Amino acid sequence: MIRKVVIRNFKRFGEVAFDLPGHIVLAGPNNTGKTTMLQAIAAWGLALNRWKERYHFQRHGPKSGYPAQPITRRDFSAVPLRAFDLLWNEREYKNPIEIELQVVSDRALPGIAMEFVPDSTEQIYVRPRGDAEPGLLQSIDIRTVFVPPMTGLGTDEPVYQRPYLDRLLGQGKPGDMLRNLLVEAHLSGMAWPALQNSIKRLFNYELQPPDAAGALIRAEYCERVGGPKFDIASAGSGFQQVLMLLAFLHTRPASVLLLDEPDAHLHMILQDAIFEELRAVAVCQRSQLVLATHSEVIINSVDPNELCVILDKPRLLASNEERRTLILSLSILSNTDIMQALESPGVLYTEDYTDLDILRSWATVLKHPAAETLNKCFWKKTVVESREGAKGIQAKDHYDALALLRADLPGVSLIDGDARATIQATPITGRGLQRLRWKRYEVESYLFHPEALARFVAYKIGGEGGAERAKLNLEALNKYLQDNLPPAVIREPLGEHEYLNVTKARTKLIPPALDAAGLTGFPYTSYSEIAAFMKPEEIHPEVKEKLDAIQKAFNL
Repeated sequence: MIRKVVIRNFKRFGEVAFDLPGHIVLAGPNNTGKTTMLQAIAAWGLALNRWKERYHFQRHGPKSGYPAQPITRRDFSAVPLRAFDLLWNEREYKNPIEIELQVVSDRALPGIAMEFVPDSTEQIYVRPRGDAEPGLLQSIDIRTVFVPPMTGLGTDEPVYQRPYLDRLLGQGKPGDMLRNLLVEAHLSGMAWPALQNSIKRLFNYELQPPDAAGALIRAEYCERVGGPKFDIASAGSGFQQVLMLLAFLHTRPASVLLLDEPDAHLHMILQDAIFEELRAVAVCQRSQLVLATHSEVIINSVDPNELCVILDKPRLLASNEERRTLILSLSILSNTDIMQALESPGVLYTEDYTDLDILRSWATVLKHPAAETLNKCFWKKTVVESREGAKGIQAKDHYDALALLRADLPGVSLIDGDARATIQATPITGRGLQRLRWKRYEVESYLFHPEALARFVAYKIGGEGGAERAKLNLEALNKYLQDNLPPAVIREPLGEHEYLNVTKARTKLIPPALDAAGLTGFPYTSYSEIAAFMKPEEIHPEVKEKLDAIQKAFNL
């Protein structure tokens, strides 16, 4: 049984290590490395066994290092490849790949590292690292089987020998060998009735003995005892998927079964049942299961200490709460989220991207260091946490999911002033999710400044120096403001005004003012242009306070 895996320079991983307490479920969003983990273990098993087939322990010693043995791409059944350089991290042959596994039998054994040495796109060399003990290499017997999702059955399937079956598996074509697996199970004696019982229990189908007497294999099942016989190619994809998984378990005893998305094609009710069946069969077969999945059903059915989350690097979960967060992360974290979170100084949450654009414009006008920070930070649109029934991603949920990936990532949620009921600002500590709240209704409320609006209108109507050409428009703007806004707001736009605290500027204040000035239908998505026309002394002091707080929150 494998207890620990260390991977260096293999595909997407520069160097990672993860522990296996026994059976393990690898979970995480797409393209984060779950399949790569399975393939690395499979590659280690293939490399060790191929090397042992050709190495004579009585003739050689490890004093000057173990000799390397060649493997051609055609015989490399662990990973589907069109060229060997695809195995190397960033496809660079500079350093060997190194995959180290620690195995436990009746006692903990030292780790064995296998090196993969580049030769050409069609051949590589493999060898144990020089510190591997000869006696351990000679005695260890670990068989790994990487099983990709079911691909569908071929119409006809001849009887194949085991090396060709391994090659089909390495090419990601388990459906082309399912009938052969059934023949192996039937010939093994004890495996066949156990397989029949599993299928009967799960589907209430009667699996018929395969007929391999001719050139092609015939495999059938009955939907009821004594009923008509159907070829397994006629069965649903879920039945074929389960049959394939159980056939592998019964025909590859005492192995490490590396199952990639075993829940593929399965209804959620069946997902739970098949996972329990796989575990039960694995115990009887003395096999270890390593599963990669997105299935919420399977994740919920596993003890947290058997769950390994893979976002950037693998990590075993510690609690049911972390499991809940993991399940949530599968639905809300994109691959872009993961990449940006790893490279950003922090994550900023606002209700719209226009908030961020306006902040950037203000920071540029003020020559504030946050201008650079806001270009580097990871931004995410969210809904305000206090609004009941709001659709979208909650800042806290998204941040908690990112914390599984990067616990030290600082976050800031910038909340509009209308979210008063239950949500408040928090201290700025540089750690965790910190909340800032505008005093006014929303960020657009701080765009209101009569002189800045006039300057913006003059430019949009008349271009540079266009105040004279826009004279009538400016008069119309001024008349609208005088007729519709409280005099104190116009006289002291930077003052504290309840009107600006309760009025939605995006729809009730800015649009009608621009319409009156002749800029009918000017989109709110371009309001950052207004911010760019403001002078430093026209920008409310609270804006600078928020920019300072963002810098502090991101430890900058």
